Amino acid sequence: MNNIESLTDLFELVGCKASFYDIGRHVSKITPAQVIQFDKKQQPYPYAFKQQAWLAILLHPLKAEQNAEPVIWFIRLPIDEKGSLNLGTRDHLIKSIVDRILNKDGSTDISDALKDNPYAFQPDHERMASFHAALSVQFKKDASSFFNQLVTYLESDLNEEDTSWQALGLQGIADLAVRANQEKYLALIKKAIEFAPQPVAVALAKALEHERPEEDYLNFVEAIYPTRGNTEWRAALIRSVSKAAPSEKLLQSIKLSLVTGENQATDDELQLIVAIVAKCPSWFNTDPELLSLAMENLANRTDGYVAFSQIASELSHTPVVRGSLWSLFRGENRSPKLTQAIGSLFTKAPEQVQ
Repeated sequence: MNNIESLTDLFELVGCKASFYDIGRHVSKITPAQVIQFDKKQQPYPYAFKQQAWLAILLHPLKAEQNAEPVIWFIRLPIDEKGSLNLGTRDHLIKSIVDRILNKDGSTDISDALKDNPYAFQPDHERMASFHAALSVQFKKDASSFFNQLVTYLESDLNEEDTSWQALGLQGIADLAVRANQEKYLALIKKAIEFAPQPVAVALAKALEHERPEEDYLNFVEAIYPTRGNTEWRAALIRSVSKAAPSEKLLQSIKLSLVTGENQATDDELQLIVAIVAKCPSWFNTDPELLSLAMENLANRTDGYVAFSQIASELSHTPVVRGSLWSLFRGENRSPKLTQAIGSLFTKAPEQVQ
């Protein structure tokens, strides 16, 4: 048997063409060059989330019929302290797959190769819907039947009393989000986020987090964010533009959301901070004042620094913001509360952001 020294080698051995996607922070296509680089530890993994690589791997058997459906593997692998794939864990994954599909009866059936595998995972419904929507666009497939149902609903007069939205499918919302760069659908998206019942508006805004927003939509979010105080809606708006660089006006609105008279964070403010940490941590690097406000806010919570330690741990493992975080922690202008919270990090093991 040939030596298998990478995931690419594995898929060549079993006769598959593999396409890689990351579905952690966002749904993102991974280029073949990026795959080679992280698979051989030449470069850090490009989309680490919660200290893991969240991989969706589309496998096309080379000898399959032309219209055969590909097999999809969902795999999570740990990232080391330098942001690279843990090769020991990757090699253990490869060995477990080889043992299952190659060393039994000589067959190379990949459809159930991850059964009971500790690195396999099942994406949540939102991720799955967005991933399928992205694939349908990439391979020029029709949208789901839920898409036309959603468009018809959004073209009607929207009001809070109308409960027909409850029959809408999550897949239709994801299908609309991946078409946000089309003018006719962007108009419906903006209408939904402003006027649809909150469950619809929030679900659509969350689905948009996987798309790079047009300037028109960025301006829309910048204008509408301050007009409504609902935190779930605001957090979803942040997520919807998380693939873009934020405007100064939007950053200012978010910072105002984090400032309270008593300088004590509420759960509402925590929800906004978590949205930024999870989906657009680079914004903290863009605006150090936003990072300072968030960490001061967390330091003033009355939860025994639980949220503070979770978020500090996550950010310290996020290369794009790690330097800014430690500059803040080493700074001379820290408040007594922040200084105390930082000290707590060295007296107990940090927990991970949920």
